[in-house]
Amino acid sequence: MMTKYKLIALDIDGTLADSNGRITTRTKEAVHSVAQTGATVVVATGRRFITAKPRVLQLDFSDLLLAAHNGAILKRLNGELLHHQLLSCAVAKQVVQISKDLGLRPVVFEGTQDSANLYVEDYGDELDAWERGYLQENAAHLKWVNNLATDLPGDVIEVISVVPAEKAHKIAEIFQTRLNGQVKPILVIINNGRHAFLGLSHATVGKDLPLRYLAEHMKIMPSEILAIGDNYNDLDMLQFAGTAVIMENADEALKQHGFYVTASNDADGVAAALERFVLGGDAV
Repeated sequence: MMTKYKLIALDIDGTLADSNGRITTRTKEAVHSVAQTGATVVVATGRRFITAKPRVLQLDFSDLLLAAHNGAILKRLNGELLHHQLLSCAVAKQVVQISKDLGLRPVVFEGTQDSANLYVEDYGDELDAWERGYLQENAAHLKWVNNLATDLPGDVIEVISVVPAEKAHKIAEIFQTRLNGQVKPILVIINNGRHAFLGLSHATVGKDLPLRYLAEHMKIMPSEILAIGDNYNDLDMLQFAGTAVIMENADEALKQHGFYVTASNDADGVAAALERFVLGGDAV
């Protein structure tokens, strides 16, 4: 069966994976069926490559591509680097200083290797329990420095801080204003809506970046791309794709963009969307 879609972009958390981090048999079978139509499948996530790979290995599909760090890094599953876009060291240091001025506790992600380094200061008692737990989970990849604003080794992937979800959009605007558009604020609502990851990357970074790169190399149009996501960091790729699908479990504000709403990640929403648009009605 042929389909008009040549590129399928899928988010992981809250989209491909259910609330327990599992990819169901129905979703796995749908992704395999889509690949058999000749479409390229790219998983686009805010995660690092090393933490995203175990999730997508559940698909048992070695030919998919993995766009990590919200599209800043695009690789094959074997680790081959296809495309990347870094934030200059000079701008990253400015981001760090502004973050500190705002009372945030930034972490800097660096390196295009599968296990990117996390540069961090000793924030001591300033860390809340959630932040402390996150650093403990990533202890093997931490690089401790005295001052992130002066001690970065070079260009970086992104600077991330955990912020209160209700203030996230306002804080993101502060960075764009103070840095005159040199960075791209990317938000991911986490922890049951109480917190948000605020990532500051190169101004061109977003989950649409790997799609634009692949579209150029595959010589395809946005109308031949389908994207499925659930969070604010998915917005760029959803707006770039010719067909955009959002999960029922997405924030209500995201549903106001007019995207097709599929079932939730706990009700095989990705499989339902692929069956409808790629394997069913939109097949040619």
